[in-house]
Amino acid sequence: MLSIDPSTNELLSLAKAQLLRALHLQQTKPYLPIWGELYTSLRDIAKHGQQTQENVLIYPLRPTGALWYLHEENRFLADLPEPGITIKLTQEQLLDALVKGSFPPRRPTNG
Repeated sequence: MLSIDPSTNELLSLAKAQLLRALHLQQTKPYLPIWGELYTSLRDIAKHGQQTQENVLIYPLRPTGALWYLHEENRFLADLPEPGITIKLTQEQLLDALVKGSFPPRRPTNG
């Protein structure tokens, strides 16, 4: 399992980038529909996790924490260490939460 097909990793990177772009677009232009982009991104991330049999870090959460895909449970996990909460969600539950603005990604730091 150490050698993973580079094209698979590239597809995962593209899915994560599409997800982050859609979430950014939601912040800047909330009148645009993003449901489809979020759905396909989450589906592709889950597919990668199932194919590689690995948990996938999707992105760090703001202000602390991380959003994961757990391959063994076929669920997404929002890990919020500051209040000590972990929330497991189906793809549909996470999609609804993201559309409502929950689990925002941490902004990249410059420098």
